[in-house]
Amino acid sequence: MGFKSVEDTWSTIKLIPFAVVLYDAKKKTYKANSQAQSLFELSPHNNFDDVDFKHLTLTNPESKKQLIFRELFDKYLVINTSSNILLGKANTNSLINAKLAQLSDSVHIVTFEIIKQSEDEQYNFDKIISKISTDLIDIQSDEINTHIEFALKAIGTVCFADRSYLFKFSDDGKSMRNTHEWVNQGVEPFKDKLQHIPKNSLPYFTSLMNSTHLFKVNDVEKLPKKAIKEKEELQSEEIQSVLCIGLRYDKELVGFIGCDCVKQKRQWTDLDLIRLKLVGEMIANAFKNINFKNELQYIQQQLITANLKLNEQVNTDGLTDIANRRCFDDTLKNELLRCTRYQQPIGLIMCDIDFFKKYNDNYGHQQGDEVLKSVAQALKAMCKRQGDLAARYGGEEFAIILPATDTDNSLKFAALIQQKMAELAIEHNYSTVSKQLTISMGVYSLIPCKKTTAQSLISGADKALYDAKNTGRNQVALYK
Repeated sequence: MGFKSVEDTWSTIKLIPFAVVLYDAKKKTYKANSQAQSLFELSPHNNFDDVDFKHLTLTNPESKKQLIFRELFDKYLVINTSSNILLGKANTNSLINAKLAQLSDSVHIVTFEIIKQSEDEQYNFDKIISKISTDLIDIQSDEINTHIEFALKAIGTVCFADRSYLFKFSDDGKSMRNTHEWVNQGVEPFKDKLQHIPKNSLPYFTSLMNSTHLFKVNDVEKLPKKAIKEKEELQSEEIQSVLCIGLRYDKELVGFIGCDCVKQKRQWTDLDLIRLKLVGEMIANAFKNINFKNELQYIQQQLITANLKLNEQVNTDGLTDIANRRCFDDTLKNELLRCTRYQQPIGLIMCDIDFFKKYNDNYGHQQGDEVLKSVAQALKAMCKRQGDLAARYGGEEFAIILPATDTDNSLKFAALIQQKMAELAIEHNYSTVSKQLTISMGVYSLIPCKKTTAQSLISGADKALYDAKNTGRNQVALYK
């Protein structure tokens, strides 16, 4: 395309009713229609060069990378044929949409459309806030870091900051540390270096944070003389502007959320302050909810533990530390119902220590208690299957519930008890059946039906026990 055809093309393109710029790569010159001249604050002219656009600041709003005007034609928009760009002029910023069209290898045009920034930006921020709020409402402690980092990135982006961060004060209120940080591309992070910072090392900052919960600095160079320590610290981090807002938990100042700018100064707006405060309050509430959940879980665990202990106490015999009569009654009813439902046999063994009164009278009640404990623990150790239960029925009498156990196996179990008692070899010189402690047992086993009751099962085993005692003791009798 020759110079004449560029002129001919431009004569038509310049009439487009929005801003358009033509770039001739061979001549390295630009043409801008009246709308573009107004948008970019250009003096009326037929041809422009790179110098004419140097007063503009062009920024990728996502990466925060600054661009030069030429890149829109030969680099940036070649890859991104349509993109939003933040346009900075004097003290104003505008978000514009740029679209590239190639007329030939050397002639490109870009059209520019102003986006109504206040509405569009607010709409986007509303969506971001909605997501942050949703994420933080029912957050779990193991998710908190991910969501805080997203919130910091979001607030840093909408406030055009280079860093955003969260600091927490120590429990004693004497120091602070950087717990979370987001940094823009190409910006140095400082989180690892900002740990356990004494608050008295930044007295001006600490004073403002305690009194107003706000530290707002548009230009670090203009900090007052009494902020010399703060100025030195901020300059060491190459910070030009900074905005920090205190975080409160139950009316106590526990830390702060902040943003800073490194690449250029920023005049913080009321909207920046409101947005930062809003995100800070959400994060503070998230921590509050997590603390509340943790406290609630702790209390619930304490209640569960207390209930388990109480249940154990209610169902455990205080002397022998095995199931008591209450636990026996409840278990027998439940196992009887289960065996009835599945038509399985259930066995019950009633045990009585032979001549226990004579043992107590001659060896003493304290020794008698020790014997009860030994016998009880031996019986408990034999009940290894789920559902088997050894219980103290009363005095020197014990009962053993054997679900899914027929008559033969119930008798075998009773024989094992006799064997165990022989192994214990507890001296009983006042017994008329043995020089060692013995037990008499009554066994009853059946496949229950709906008419079978716990009392009928107990009565059967009790009658068998009576027969065992009447036929010489140290016996096992079966109810038939």
